[in-house]
Amino acid sequence: MDSSGKKWYAHPKGQLPSDLFEIGIISRSAKEREKFPTQKPEALIERIIRASTDKDSIVLDCFVGSGTTAAVAEKLGRRWIAADINKGAIQTSIKRLQKLPDMQHGIAHYRVNNYDANTHLERRDIVIKKYGVQTDRQEAFFDGTLDGTLVKIIDLTKPLTPLDIQTIKDELENRPDESRNITVFCYGINSGIQAELKEENRRRAINKIFARDIGSEGVTTFEPASAEVNFERDGDSVTVTIADYISPTILARMDIDRTIFDEQIDDFHAQIDCVLIDTDYTGEHFKIVESDVPKKKEDFVDGEYTVLLPRPDARVAVKIIDMLGEETEITE
Repeated sequence: MDSSGKKWYAHPKGQLPSDLFEIGIISRSAKEREKFPTQKPEALIERIIRASTDKDSIVLDCFVGSGTTAAVAEKLGRRWIAADINKGAIQTSIKRLQKLPDMQHGIAHYRVNNYDANTHLERRDIVIKKYGVQTDRQEAFFDGTLDGTLVKIIDLTKPLTPLDIQTIKDELENRPDESRNITVFCYGINSGIQAELKEENRRRAINKIFARDIGSEGVTTFEPASAEVNFERDGDSVTVTIADYISPTILARMDIDRTIFDEQIDDFHAQIDCVLIDTDYTGEHFKIVESDVPKKKEDFVDGEYTVLLPRPDARVAVKIIDMLGEETEITE
């Protein structure tokens, strides 16, 4: 300990550790491998977490990938938050975490974005066709015009944000001669934005910005999957049975008609990647209490589950995730 009270620890061999982590040849065992292209070995992540966190710390991984950080944090007794825009990464991570022998905290699954359409261009084209937007190939920033206004289609995988509005204002600053108003198409609007735009438009003579939430107007950029799920209570337990499941997105990918679907896939279970059950659903978040994650890709989910209830009035919810990552939530 020096005069300032700071403690200094000597390396056992008389030298400080270098900034190069020597953990040997990548030691991912067969149990670790998830066939994810950017997967890291648990030994590497464990060293980082041990060096930078305490038992009561929260570990955040914004690009969870194969779930290595979440898995190691769970094993070390840390709380954690994991996120990824890639649905395949979320599926892989959930499967991996469900295999851990002792989950100390359980998994709460939140779906933040609507990311079911294939690409931004496909979603943009759907909006253009539905609303009759006139496109202009010479226009680099705006997506076209509609009823005399310039049209901007915001990324439809997330709600409209103040940053989106500011980007439009910055573009208008570079167009001093532009007098047209702007119509912004989005899927969801963050609270407060509409009120702010209304107040700004009251003061503006030109370049007024009007936001249109296609979701609230009944327009979707994809057709959601549908499931038939039955719940049968018996005392302190409930039997959940998935009677049917169909995904228009999968049908589109297979390029077949709904009427011949059963001739192409004999068992609807083949579309389902995993089943998650919350036996005390509050509506705020989905806490995974029971899960059916087949060990092999060729295996099907069981489709019928008997689970215990924490109390007689508990509400049960089922989340089905299909082979393309689309999520369908059914509540009792």
